[in-house]
Amino acid sequence: MTQQQMSKLLDVSDRTLRDWKNNRNRLYTLLENLDYNEVKNKIEVVDLNDEVEFNPQEFSTNLFWQTNSISHQKVYAIISNYLSTLNIDDIKKLCQRFGKNMVKSVLNDKYKSMYKQGFISTNGMDIPLSGKYNQNPIYKQLSGMINSIK
Repeated sequence: MTQQQMSKLLDVSDRTLRDWKNNRNRLYTLLENLDYNEVKNKIEVVDLNDEVEFNPQEFSTNLFWQTNSISHQKVYAIISNYLSTLNIDDIKKLCQRFGKNMVKSVLNDKYKSMYKQGFISTNGMDIPLSGKYNQNPIYKQLSGMINSIK
């Protein structure tokens, strides 16, 4: 298993894993020699591309308008959509269900993509973006919310 996979599955930062590699070598070597898919199945963890059962009643509003009942949605879509609500309860639910690292990963990916494109398109109007994605006020607010969750 790679360090990136370990981080994703265990919801442990890369910095912690680097520390384990240097100071807890046996633990790191054990993790490194485990099969990613086998561990993923044993601890029931999902990837961003996996489809999971989604219940809209667990969140403040149903952002998947196709159905009001339980459906199957991609993990990335669930996280991405509910980050846009700026609702702390929804963000807590995302972190509990998928882990803080995965939620942060989607947040970073979403904002990097927008800034790479150079604009946000809303209702036919393009809003230009400049500067760095991690300096965006909404990005900072979301990142702060995620970091504050225990």
